[in-house]
Amino acid sequence: MKKLALVAIILLAGCASSNARTSDSDPKLAQLEKKSLAIAESEKRCIDETPIRSRDKMAGMAATPGASVESQRQSENDERDREISQCRAWAGQENAEIAEQERNEYELQAQQERSRASFMAIVTTSTMH
Repeated sequence: MKKLALVAIILLAGCASSNARTSDSDPKLAQLEKKSLAIAESEKRCIDETPIRSRDKMAGMAATPGASVESQRQSENDERDREISQCRAWAGQENAEIAEQERNEYELQAQQERSRASFMAIVTTSTMH
């Protein structure tokens, strides 16, 4: 009976420390999620502002004599598309870094969980004998 009580106490202590460690890791994941949302907002803002700049430049071109308006317009459309691509590329790179950090955090949590499970298996086996 004493051995059973000892095993129960050890298991409860192990579970309590497991829950504490898991909740410590969750803020890291939440922080990465916030970063991801901020990147998405920045990307959207970047993409939304690009056509506005493009329209402003096009309005200025209409008043500028010289080169063909169609040629200038095509050039500005190409520039707008390039800027949008840059917005997306930047966001993609940032999201890839966040995804790597999340993978690392999940791997760390899994390793900690395996270590705790191994420890608990050793402790419960040794207290039973």
